[in-house]
Amino acid sequence: MEARRGAVLLEVLLALFLFVAAAAIITASMNASLEGLDRLKLNTHAGNLAASVLAELQLGIRAADVSGEQAFEKPFEEWTCELARASAETESGDASGLTQIEVIIRRKNPDLVYRQAQLLKLEPAKQSTAVTASSALSP
Repeated sequence: MEARRGAVLLEVLLALFLFVAAAAIITASMNASLEGLDRLKLNTHAGNLAASVLAELQLGIRAADVSGEQAFEKPFEEWTCELARASAETESGDASGLTQIEVIIRRKNPDLVYRQAQLLKLEPAKQSTAVTASSALSP
């Protein structure tokens, strides 16, 4: 009879151990999944910001000759952007009239760097258009 009680106790302890191990594995996988989801959300947001900056460059709202990091306005104050320019040439080495613009989007917490490049035909930006359009985009 005592041997049977010992076996039942051993079965209960084994079942408890298996339950705790399964719960730990499920918790770790859920945590990794949530971190991946947050990383995906931030990368998507950075891609949207980069596409917006490129669209502003195409419309002449944003000047392409600004150097250094530029902060975004609220509600995107945690994000910055930087532009890198390079002139594009044809295969024969002639000037193509296009400019390669690389938009570098950064966020400090958590650390994130997103880069997007595109060839653009840039027109000289007009100051009055840039001021009017940027004030129209402000919330």
